Amino acid sequence: FEDNAGVIVNPKGEMKGSATTGPIGKECADLWPRIASAANAIV
Repeated sequence: FEDNAGVIVNPKGEMKGSATTGPIGKECADLWPRIASAANAIV
């Protein structure tokens, strides 16, 4: 990836926002399926 990025989650692990921009790493998608469902692409 070109830069560092982050996703803000609440204590339950739910994403506070409603959208993501850019790809999500496979490792992140494996750990947080709800974040993966909002991703444009998983790499």
